[in-house]
Amino acid sequence: MERFPCGSATVVPVRGEIDIATADRMRDDVIEAAAVGERRCVVVDLSRVTFFDASAVRAVLAAYKVLTAQGRHMVLAEPTPQVQRTLDALKLDELLDVYPIVEMALAHVPGHKGRVPGPGRD
Repeated sequence: MERFPCGSATVVPVRGEIDIATADRMRDDVIEAAAVGERRCVVVDLSRVTFFDASAVRAVLAAYKVLTAQGRHMVLAEPTPQVQRTLDALKLDELLDVYPIVEMALAHVPGHKGRVPGPGRD
């Protein structure tokens, strides 16, 4: 059972290196995406991330904390092998929902239809 109902969702595509120089921007982008149209669920698409360090983990957890406090649901989707290794090593899948593909992450959103918007998903 979901802790928070997801009446609507938004996909936030993340790409490139997520490190000390870019992690705070990623965190802010995820939080801001939830505010647009009062989205209840945020799917963070990690399919194009090439580097993911401790700063990235800190940013993901900070976004999760903010969104959870707002009664929103944040999930991770399609982590690259680099990201998946970090998630596995820290056992973050015990805290966060992690889906192998974006479409599976969106499947838990009632009424979601159609393909996923975003780069490379025409």
